[in-house]
This record gives sequence, C-alpha cells and structure tokens, in this order.
Amino acid sequence: MVADALEELKNTEPDEVFDVRGETCPFPALHSQKKLKRMPVGHVLEILIDHPPAAEETVPGICAENNWPYVLEKEGDYWRIKVKKTSR
Repeated sequence: MVADALEELKNTEPDEVFDVRGETCPFPALHSQKKLKRMPVGHVLEILIDHPPAAEETVPGICAENNWPYVLEKEGDYWRIKVKKTSR
C-alpha cells in the first residue's frame, strides 16, 4: 500500500515547484520546510536541489519528522523531490 501511494505521488503533478539549486546546507532544507508549512494540507511541492547532502539527507529528514511522504528522483546533476503535505 505504501509503495502504491509513493508511485501515485511520483506521477502527481505538483501544485508548486520550488527551485533551491545553487544553495547549500542548511538552506535548501530550511527554505523548503518554511514553504511546505505555508502550503495547504494535501498540496504537493516539487523541490529542485543540486546539493547532495540536502537532497539525500536533510530534506528527506524534514519530511520524515513531519510524516510527509516524498519521492526522490535524480535527474542529471540535480534531484527532484516531490513532497505531499499531509499534516500541519
């Protein structure tokens, strides 16, 4: 069931795209968290990140802390992270 939900998120068109490429830790995670907290529950944010620690550790960590499902995809020299805000 979880795999199905993540596959659905992967194929969901985001409500907004947030580009933090060029920023290094901790800023991609801090800015993304702030943006997500302002979004309505149920919306999907796609975050574009080119800093490996932010893409692989800090942003996923914030998602886990808040129980927000996410999918991470590497695309060339950056990552796309789709996050669904499921709670405040």
